[in-house]
Amino acid sequence: MAVIGVSTTHDHHPANVIYNKNHLRYPVQTFAVNPKGGTLNREPVYRTVAEIDVSVDLAVIAVRSGFVPDVVSQCIEKGIKGAVIISGGFAETGSRDLQQEVADLAVRANFPFVGPNCLGIYSPEAVDTFFCRGSASFTPKRKHRVCIPERRVLVDQLVKFAGQGIGVSAAVSIGNKACIRETHLIDWFEQDMGTRVIAFYIEGFECREGREFVKRAQACSNRWWCSRPGRRPGGLPPLPAILPPWQGITGCFLPSWPSTVWRKLIPNMNSPRFARH
Repeated sequence: MAVIGVSTTHDHHPANVIYNKNHLRYPVQTFAVNPKGGTLNREPVYRTVAEIDVSVDLAVIAVRSGFVPDVVSQCIEKGIKGAVIISGGFAETGSRDLQQEVADLAVRANFPFVGPNCLGIYSPEAVDTFFCRGSASFTPKRKHRVCIPERRVLVDQLVKFAGQGIGVSAAVSIGNKACIRETHLIDWFEQDMGTRVIAFYIEGFECREGREFVKRAQACSNRWWCSRPGRRPGGLPPLPAILPPWQGITGCFLPSWPSTVWRKLIPNMNSPRFARH
């Protein structure tokens, strides 16, 4: 794994937190990258990913948004298989053209990435791109569940899981989801033998995407827990008694449930905008 954007002067930089955590705690060979080079904790800092003399599976990109397209191009030329872009300053701040430029680069090169503006991925005992300091004190152990929410909600939920003794097989923060989206993760984790329950926190869909998400989920054999912003007491009717026995569950549903149940769980399906698309 290459962590691009580490600082040789600022130990608390997100890239440094990610690099140190994976280099010291996880069984993943980790390389630090910064155009200035130098050393970090007596380990070499490479100026570009091209200088790394072994193949790289994952790039974690934590540079200013304006530099991200060039960094992604370098990763593609190196033959890196995918990336996590934790950098912000894209569509969430109005820079949609910049985000689209990165997405177009990735599509042309078949280069999947998570983000931008995200925490990335957490897989117990394997890899952790979350740049929260001290996260080892609250990250859950490995179990048969995957959690896929937005950044702040993800950290809060992992804290709750750890306190309740609930583990996860993986956690993914997809941020602006310029490339990897919920529907892709449904397909991936359905094939993962270590995942039996998938928990989504959904803030919204693009045009036509909501209906596609429902179709993919209905065809999937895993159990589900879906949550969305704006939930309030009494906002959803009681769920069928078919709920699996999982503490803290608030909206679990199975693929065999009729569309009326899905409409209760995802109120946007009833909106005129959703119906049109």
